[in-house]
Amino acid sequence: MLDMIETESVEIVITDPPYGISQLNHDWDKQQIDNSISKSKISTVKSIPVGMKFDPKDSRELGTFLGKVAEKLYRVLKPGSFCLVFSHPRSVHRVALGFEEKGFEFRDQLIWDYGIGQCKAQGMQNFIKKAKYIDESQKEDIIQKLKGFKTAQLAPTYESILLFQKPKVGTTVQNYLKYGTGLVDFRNGARSNRFSHRKPNKQERLEAGKHPTLKPCSLIEDLIKVFSREGDTVLDCFSGSASTGVACIRTKRNYILIEKCEDYYEQSVERLRLEQEKLV
Repeated sequence: MLDMIETESVEIVITDPPYGISQLNHDWDKQQIDNSISKSKISTVKSIPVGMKFDPKDSRELGTFLGKVAEKLYRVLKPGSFCLVFSHPRSVHRVALGFEEKGFEFRDQLIWDYGIGQCKAQGMQNFIKKAKYIDESQKEDIIQKLKGFKTAQLAPTYESILLFQKPKVGTTVQNYLKYGTGLVDFRNGARSNRFSHRKPNKQERLEAGKHPTLKPCSLIEDLIKVFSREGDTVLDCFSGSASTGVACIRTKRNYILIEKCEDYYEQSVERLRLEQEKLV
């Protein structure tokens, strides 16, 4: 679909690609994910799909995959345009390399600060009890010795948003006058690289079809206002539940959305229709 978009016709990209964590990779299978989410309801660590584990090879594969996507995005973006890509903190280096190798400048790492998340660190008690390599007479002593120690999974409080920019043509002023890109809107005061927004509430999740990696529209609206102008075209090539489209309607931007999952596509069409009706 990206090949169908006119060269240098887009002012900004905001997209949330699959993070390459176990089954949540670029071969996204909605039925498989839905089954995993159902299983998570009876697991000890709720709210994320069962089997959503991190594997370093997934990160490498994600970087390679997104590098191919970056090449296509580079073509459709105007010079000086910004490209914002959500990423799991463990994968940011691979994503950054993938985009840099295709010509993008890595300008900053933004933070979506959503507050405290669910801690997934695990204690050692059950592992020790099941360990066949430990003598039964020693297990209780080892459990006490390791009491309070857990796996290296701190409670999450943020997600990364990588800020890339397509190189400008000429000076910053020359580029902006010709393409309308490359500058950040500070008219409402200084901006930090931290964007604080709560995770979507139940109502927003319901409207979005309960997408498992939903981002709040308020966050996308904030990003759009800072890095683009009214009337600009925003591209999201992993549009999911169309939160980017909803944010564009609310901020008076045009949008191009691409989503491979038919179920999410159908839900997106309805969600966008309802949002558009609110303007009437």
